[in-house]
Amino acid sequence: MKMRLLSLKIILAILLILPLFPAGPARAGLTSTPFPDVDSAKYSWAVQSITFMAQSGVLQGYPDGTFKPGRYVNKEEWAVMVYRLFDKYRPSLRSDALNYSRPSYVDVPPSHWAYREISDTFVAVGDMTVTARSGKPVFNPEYAFTRWDLAMMLYGLYGIDGGPESTNVCGDMNRFKDITTRLFNTENELESFRSKDNRYNSELPPGTIYPILFLKEADGTCGANYDDYSALAAGALIEMNKTGILTADAAGKFYPSAKLTRAEAVTVLHRILDHLKTRGVLGNYSSINPTGILRPVPMPAPKPGEAAEGPGPFDRDLQRDGEFNTIVYPNGKKYMRLELTSKDAADLYLYMNGDIAFLRQEELPRYIQVDRVSQIGIKSQSRNPEKRSPLAAYPATLKVTFYDEIPSTGTGTGTGTGTGIGKPGKDNGGQTGGITAPPGAAAVQDLRSQGEINQTFAPNGSKYMNVNLVSQDKVDVYVQLGTGTAFLKQEELPAKVNVQGMSSVTVRTQSRNPEKRTSQQTYNAYLYVTFSN
Repeated sequence: MKMRLLSLKIILAILLILPLFPAGPARAGLTSTPFPDVDSAKYSWAVQSITFMAQSGVLQGYPDGTFKPGRYVNKEEWAVMVYRLFDKYRPSLRSDALNYSRPSYVDVPPSHWAYREISDTFVAVGDMTVTARSGKPVFNPEYAFTRWDLAMMLYGLYGIDGGPESTNVCGDMNRFKDITTRLFNTENELESFRSKDNRYNSELPPGTIYPILFLKEADGTCGANYDDYSALAAGALIEMNKTGILTADAAGKFYPSAKLTRAEAVTVLHRILDHLKTRGVLGNYSSINPTGILRPVPMPAPKPGEAAEGPGPFDRDLQRDGEFNTIVYPNGKKYMRLELTSKDAADLYLYMNGDIAFLRQEELPRYIQVDRVSQIGIKSQSRNPEKRSPLAAYPATLKVTFYDEIPSTGTGTGTGTGTGIGKPGKDNGGQTGGITAPPGAAAVQDLRSQGEINQTFAPNGSKYMNVNLVSQDKVDVYVQLGTGTAFLKQEELPAKVNVQGMSSVTVRTQSRNPEKRTSQQTYNAYLYVTFSN
């Protein structure tokens, strides 16, 4: 099993060595900044931090004099800010018992503009955004942090702790309404689930958030220490919330997939600095001394129905600005429409409820059913970035819209919950009438007299299940997987569904208008299921 994180024992050792930082008192903040694009009302919670960090030389504005507070921060930019702020903290150069060493990343050569900052300040403690390529570590310098990523890294790297260790981890985690957890009764059940969700596969791209796994103890309590990832995640969320550095909002939402903006990044750094000063250990980390204690104004939650950086459409140059990497919120809407136009061939990854869906650009535009999803991560992936000309621009536009019902356009609209992938077909707008179905159907049924098809299949190690349906009536398909349910409209069949690691898959049909059927007619449906790699 490949481990992206250090062992829990090593993380606990770090927490014992590094100082603990309780929250400090509050004072009023500033009301203006040196940057004209930082609205003092909209960014009232960040004005003090932006001004302080600019005056301290930790951050700089852009050549046009702006700060761009809503722009996302990537890892290389974060490393530079941390390097400047904590100018006495060089974990990779430590010579104590932890024996950190300067990391070597295949994508951060000595010629990289932030090589020194990255190499001196980053070690593999809780950094789940470090991946692997051919067995060698990949830093992903242009990857934009999520709140989840940052909470894990800060907890592991700085040992931030808000007080005595929690004696009721499950109870404390209940305050986070948008964090997925699972409770198991036995270690075998927990291990069986963990072995299938790839949480320790370092070859996967960064950005995936896995459920926190709890095991029920004999005394009725629960613990997260049976899985390193879960132990780190639960500890980080609880302690970050306690200290006020990264918190859930009044409704209990942490927004784990939301990307960190420049305004949020400097506020987080300022809060850490204040913890160090309050504890009296600031001199071990930084020569920059804040004049007072930061007032912990809550950061605003992303607006429902919009992406974190606004309502879109989102335009960027894939060569200059990097890939799309955003979070959107359905806010109760049932369907999401995705459209991607790009000079360069690029596909999309969707992250929903712990599941990942891959959509090729040729499958777009496409409708996705999202009525059971609170937030959706969207990441683009260019197919051949190495073939681009360094002198050319590669513009791309991502459009994300939400609907209560799919607009009637007469063309097929693929839908799904994050696991089903199939190319949309044409919608003929009505029943098919008499049909001639090919032989070899896995199930044949008169939907009027016999009810809906409901069949369970065993993939037997296959990676994909191919699903098709021929019917005299308009019928859609639900595919029940171990990680969720994929909804496939009849117009997008045949479709291919990823079933890797599944022991069984259940397929059931759902007729759209059964009340319109006549008792004199049959409504035969033919379900075809095959497996492939």
